[in-house]
Order: sequence, then structure tokens, then C-alpha cells
Amino acid sequence: MQRVSVIVPIFNVEAYLERSIESLQKQTMPDIQIILVNDGSTDGSLSICQEYAKNDSRIQVIDKPNGGVSSARNAGLEAATGEYIGFVDPDDWVEPTMYEKMYDTVTGTQADLCMCNFLMEYPGRSVSVTLPIECSVLHGQDIIESVVANMLAGATLNSGAQTIMGSVCRLLIKREFIEKHGLRFVPGVPLMEDLIFCVETLLKCNTVSIDSGQYYHYIIRSNSAVSKYRPDMFDQLHKVYDMLHSILEKEGVYNTLKERMDIRYVNMYLTLVANEAHLDNDSSLTEKVEVIQQYCKDDRLRGILGMVSTKGYTLRKRLVLTALEREWALFLLAYYTILWHITLYLLD
Repeated sequence: MQRVSVIVPIFNVEAYLERSIESLQKQTMPDIQIILVNDGSTDGSLSICQEYAKNDSRIQVIDKPNGGVSSARNAGLEAATGEYIGFVDPDDWVEPTMYEKMYDTVTGTQADLCMCNFLMEYPGRSVSVTLPIECSVLHGQDIIESVVANMLAGATLNSGAQTIMGSVCRLLIKREFIEKHGLRFVPGVPLMEDLIFCVETLLKCNTVSIDSGQYYHYIIRSNSAVSKYRPDMFDQLHKVYDMLHSILEKEGVYNTLKERMDIRYVNMYLTLVANEAHLDNDSSLTEKVEVIQQYCKDDRLRGILGMVSTKGYTLRKRLVLTALEREWALFLLAYYTILWHITLYLLD
């Protein structure tokens, strides 16, 4: 049995795939299973996978009809035989020592899973992202307060509030633990499927170990799913929010994390406003303003904003929250349109 199985869900990423696969081939841990799940790609991704598999017995290729990233990862979980399981996205890459170091950390602490730091790779620059956690090992309530809470939202709505990105790619999880709790990715969720899986998994953990290494390189692309305009954004974000709410209720921790869920709710509506202002949205100016006005009228949103003290907040964040509360739809549209221009310029 291999020590680690790494699952890579693949869909139309032929331009990035070779670097990702080769970074896994170069792992200093020899006992590794590399599972490449082709999720119905229509480009040359499958051929690339098959070519690498011919010359490397550690690589297993699964070819399946397109079903989305959750479906692809679940197919990988069914095929995994390693003692621990990791995930890599096909346009990212990892450091050669990633899985050897994380394996040593997780087994040395007898934890259910291990988390590491990562680098955000923008065009021409790298940004270090470090977990805002001082302890190297977390148990019980500390997992909820230090990890899960910060995955749901920052402690405040202020700009710069520390958060933890809910990505499975920074995790190494004991396979026995995954199977014991029947953990799988929720199919049919095109956004934040990672976050849902992470929260559900972490809430079932007794022990979590933190590896301070920066092993994972997370690529930021202008055409990635997170930077596209989504006409279905309202439905999808509410679906994710409701799933998270259900998980927290089921695990008996909703009341403990209610404040973070309130902050998440406000951030969700700011995301909806930003999506409406996206440069690829072909709606008219009037239509965009009307949609944003409807967002501002949400009863729960207004109730939360009415309880928020913005003392100590940045001027920019105070302006945005004031605009949301007072229904300054045109201001919000202009503000986020400018932000999109800046963002796409930086990613170009």
C-alpha cells in the first residue's frame, strides 16, 4: 500500500497539465499513487495523461464523462489505495518535498489530517499565504475556533480580516478517516465545493496538525472559474450557504459560529454585487442597478448590517457597507466595475 494517493481532477487544462504532473513525479516520497481523473475533457488533456502513465507505473488514469470537479474527485477517492490522500488542481503545482514533509508531520502527531501553507501565483509575482495559527497541533474546540471559523469568514467585515481559504489542496487526510465518516464531495456544486468538504471534514476531526511549509503553488488566472461572470451566482452562493448552515447544525456548532455565518452572509452579497458589475455581464446599466437594489433590500442582510459597528474599519470598507445599507446601487456598481478593471489588468 502506498503512503499517499494524490487525486488530480482534470478538465480542459492541456496548457498547464504537464507542469502539474511532473511536479508530482518529482516527489521525494517514492510510495505515491498519482490518480489523474479526466472529467470528459475535449482538448488534449486525456492524451497527455495517458502518455505520462505509459512511462510511470505510479500514475493511474481514470477517464469518465464530464460530471464536474466533485464527481471527478469522488472517482479518485474510490480508486485511492494510499494511507493518506491529497488533492492537486491540474493547473497548479507542488514542491518536491510536499508529501514527504506533510506525511512526516501528520504521522508524527497522529492527526486525522495535516494542513500546509501555500503561494498564490499571479503573473510575474508570488504571494505567500500563511495560516493564522500559532499552534502546530490542534484538538477539538481549537479546530473549530482557529480553523473552521476562519474558513467561514474573517472575525470582522473589515478589509484585511484574516481568513483561511477552504481548499482541499492544502490538506493531507487519513484515508481510513475519510471512509469511516463517508466523506465525499457534493456533486452538482460548481462553486466552493472545496469549502463544503473542508468544513465537514474538519468538524469531524479530533486532531489537526499544521505544517508551516509552503509547498503548494496556487495559480491565479483571468479565465479561472472564480474570476468569471456567473448568471447563476445568486442561486449557487445561497446553495453553498444553506449547505454550510446544515452542516453546522448537524454537528451542533451553529450557535458557536453564528457570528461568522452572519459575516459570511454579508460577504456573500458583496460577491453578488461584484458579480453583477462584472465586465462580461451584458445587462443594461438600468438592469444592473435594479438587481443590486434588490440585493440591498434583503431583510437578513439589512438586519446584520444594522448591528455592525464599523469603528476602526478602513474608509473603503465603511463606504461599501454604508452603500449596501443605504441602497446606493449606482455607487456599488461603479465601485466594483472599477475593481474588475484593475483586477483583470493585473491578471493580464
